[in-house]
Amino acid sequence: MSRHTSTLDHILAQAKPRIARHWSSCAEAGLSGFTPTATGRVDGLLETYFERLKALPDPAPTTAIIAEIETLFRELGEVNASCDGQLLETDERELLVPIIIEAASAAGLNTEDFQAGDPTFEFRTF
Repeated sequence: MSRHTSTLDHILAQAKPRIARHWSSCAEAGLSGFTPTATGRVDGLLETYFERLKALPDPAPTTAIIAEIETLFRELGEVNASCDGQLLETDERELLVPIIIEAASAAGLNTEDFQAGDPTFEFRTF
């Protein structure tokens, strides 16, 4: 197992309980869009993103990591659109984006090359 694979596994393992608590609290509050199907799709997309990063060389080329970020955000945007834009908003951005960036960094992306250290900015729709 490569070093970045181990680090990515750790990042996702740490993130999953926080994300699950967030989904649960939103559902309990009766917020629109927070159905088990929709949140499960987001969880699945995040897991796929991590798996795709793990499949890249260690360290991965910047272009490959950026392509995975772009794909993830396009797919997250599709999920959000299916919920009339009610699923992924500011709170979810503040929860998910740091995890996504941390994973990209673990895969070899130098986040300092991006404005405010955020390679996701140009792809975000939420």
